[in-house]
Amino acid sequence: MMPKTVCLTVCACLGAASAIYAPSDANAQEAILRANNQVWAGLGGHHLQYDERIDAARSDSESGTQFAGALGGVAQGTVFGLSNIYAAGSLRFARGNTQYNGYLQDNRGRVVVPSYQMDTRSTTADLTLKVGRAFPLAAGRAQLTPYASYTYHDWIRDSTRNPVGFYERYRHHVVSAGLMGQFEVTPGLVANADVRAGTMVGANMTLSGSSNTFNLGNKPVYSAGLGLDYAVARNVHVNASYEWTRFKYGRSDLTPVTPGITAYEPDSRTTQQVWMVGLGYAF
Repeated sequence: MMPKTVCLTVCACLGAASAIYAPSDANAQEAILRANNQVWAGLGGHHLQYDERIDAARSDSESGTQFAGALGGVAQGTVFGLSNIYAAGSLRFARGNTQYNGYLQDNRGRVVVPSYQMDTRSTTADLTLKVGRAFPLAAGRAQLTPYASYTYHDWIRDSTRNPVGFYERYRHHVVSAGLMGQFEVTPGLVANADVRAGTMVGANMTLSGSSNTFNLGNKPVYSAGLGLDYAVARNVHVNASYEWTRFKYGRSDLTPVTPGITAYEPDSRTTQQVWMVGLGYAF
């Protein structure tokens, strides 16, 4: 799925970033700075809703909730003389079953079973990096952080345990702009809300048994999230988060699948919901 070196690279980059960061206005922003200078791990759930519609007779969906885990880190401080520089990175992984609700067709695209269900093994990975600058408000008890972000999304849709199943892999990159707001509820509790919007780059799907790639239409991507971070002790934090993401893939061109047979990937819509609880170490 995602190479192990990706996770090691994220951790190394965050470690290097923390080495050159210096705290910004620590006394005035203490609670938020503690929340924004930590490494963390989380566990939770990932709900996937995927829908395709070709015409009135042909539509299908995948839906279900999978186990999810994540590793991440965040740092805020002074970098090369610029105060309140914010950087964050996370690698999230989800795996479990979804249910396929759709139809069966023959090699010529003719529907032979109009209603069909089967289980699908779903594996999803999301790597997200953010860089921005924070602007303290309310004497350091709140702040707004506009940022730029990059995301790599990878989804494997595997129903090959079924005799009529298939194996598809969807991938894309996302370049986004976002805004995060944080507020010190108490000296140990920080709440945040985060929204971002961006565009896909390089959306594609590969199908097992075909040497060709289906190049999908790049569409907008929207995300929104809420979170809480509580300092149990100076260096020990617990956190909870919820994130909603929605995007669409545009229809591909006709693509050769096997000799003499071509197909296309239809328009689709995906909604992801992720909730997590985690433990962090503040530095």
